[in-house]
Amino acid sequence: MRTTATLSTVLLCAACASSGSGAPVEPIDTQRSSRSFEFTYEAAIDTVPAGSKEVRLWIPVPISTLDQRIEDVRIASSHPYEQHPIRHGNGSSLCVTSPGEPIKVAVTVRCTRYETRGGGQASGAELQLALQPDTMIPLTGKVASVAAEMENGPSADDTARKLYWHTLDRMKYDKPEGVPWGRGDAEWACDAKVGNCTDFHSYFIGLARSKGIPARFEMGFSIPGGADEVAKVNGYHCWAWFWSDSFGWVPVDISEADKAPAKAEYFCGTLDADRVTYVGGRDLVLTPSPRKGALNFFIYPYAEIDGAEWKDVKRAFSRRNL
Repeated sequence: MRTTATLSTVLLCAACASSGSGAPVEPIDTQRSSRSFEFTYEAAIDTVPAGSKEVRLWIPVPISTLDQRIEDVRIASSHPYEQHPIRHGNGSSLCVTSPGEPIKVAVTVRCTRYETRGGGQASGAELQLALQPDTMIPLTGKVASVAAEMENGPSADDTARKLYWHTLDRMKYDKPEGVPWGRGDAEWACDAKVGNCTDFHSYFIGLARSKGIPARFEMGFSIPGGADEVAKVNGYHCWAWFWSDSFGWVPVDISEADKAPAKAEYFCGTLDADRVTYVGGRDLVLTPSPRKGALNFFIYPYAEIDGAEWKDVKRAFSRRNL
């Protein structure tokens, strides 16, 4: 049986949605440059072992933030599903459950995305949370030692920007075979000095938190340009934020700066509109909870069959120009 529903009334609108910090969203500044598109996230489990009793598939669903407006959420699912906020993070998760049968689900949203220059609010509790370690971003060890050896700037903002340039100088965007890049392991990145966006920004966040600067992690997708009405999106992207008492949350995209050095200054405090945010945070707790427990991060589908992780999940992402 195929179930189709529209959840735009379930998701929070821009006026009351959560910002990356979890604080109420302020009115979106529509004077910023922007783009509008549809984004489709598809996931499927095509093969299930004989005798399986329960199949569960979790995928993220984006919400409106200070920098994007999510509307017209359409969910097509082969089986019943439930949607819940993500604990210890920002965003929403969808869980599809079948009685031992293959699963297919597709979520399409309409997104208006604005150039990001930071801002927003954060409570003391939220800032304290952004100073705490994550499983793969510890605050004791190599990263903390590097941070301790670095001189602070005249202000916390200056120090954070020094950490940005340090990370850009130290790390190289590369995905060599046979090494565990892409896990967001800050200690590994400290030694390897290579990796993808997850590794770059985990290392930066570890440095910032070690310096007493609240910092957080955000995941989504880069949205390709071009005149084609529909374009494939190859994979996820992520970036980081640090807290400024003067400006609020300040975005950085250090891996993009490494790939486009001419925009290094730009990506230290600004994000372009060619992206969509899905989930913020690490060590995320989904509802219903996977048997595995908290997830290191959550952007690709996660599945379990009879409580055991199942990795044979197909995924596809695409954007349609509006």
